[in-house]
Amino acid sequence: MWLTTRVVEKLFIEFDGQQIEVLTDIPAAYDLFKQSYGPMLVSRLTSSAGRIEILEATGGYRIHGFHKMDFAWRPLNLFLDYLKHDVLLQFIRARPDLLWVHAAAVERGGSALLMVGPSGQGKSTLATRLCEAGWRLLSDDSAPIRMDVDEVLPFPHSAVRRKYPGREFSEKERGYLEKEEVPLPDTALHLKPAPIRAIIFPLFRNDVAAELELLSPGTAALDLLRSCSNFADHKEAAVARIVRLSATIPMYRLSYGMGQAAARLLDAFDRRN
Repeated sequence: MWLTTRVVEKLFIEFDGQQIEVLTDIPAAYDLFKQSYGPMLVSRLTSSAGRIEILEATGGYRIHGFHKMDFAWRPLNLFLDYLKHDVLLQFIRARPDLLWVHAAAVERGGSALLMVGPSGQGKSTLATRLCEAGWRLLSDDSAPIRMDVDEVLPFPHSAVRRKYPGREFSEKERGYLEKEEVPLPDTALHLKPAPIRAIIFPLFRNDVAAELELLSPGTAALDLLRSCSNFADHKEAAVARIVRLSATIPMYRLSYGMGQAAARLLDAFDRRN
């Protein structure tokens, strides 16, 4: 009986000069990472930030990275959020000097606009809609910030947004809406750091007209602190920096019910200011 040895392929995802090594013997996993991290892939490992293995196991997969988990077989695209989160956690662990904020970030004219907040409020929808209006994507889900200069570093994996079902839906349903990847050309990506010029806190509500409200520095600082992924790495320094940031950079609450209308409002408001 002939035994077939599966070939283990490698990919290297780079952020700010460090790489996470991806090893897999599953062609579908290799293709998934290439598609999701295309702009962040490099040809070799020069400074390791971590490693993730996605290997075939009896009846499923072994996924070992920041966490070690075995999964029963399902289509690999259903694990994409888990895999992306694992990669993110490894980079956060490797770069505790940065403040990592749960945010999407876009750039125009050399500076960045951040959409900050929990999942389900439409950060990715707003970011991709703004890219359709000529902005460029810095990050879809997590914004790494250099605290000493208040600039966002690029973290441009593929952008994914929830599909609007064409009807009103409940808060509970929102988490189960189908997602779609939004292909962006290379010209729609910004691959250099950009200083922050404004921060938006989206608040999605059915059938609400898009409206911007300037937040007080205190309210803005509290909302921003709630969205820090690695607050424990900085503690008092993070509080001090965010208080300073909220006092110098305008921050707004964006209430809206339709992503396209909200993006048009943001685009027009930014052009006026």
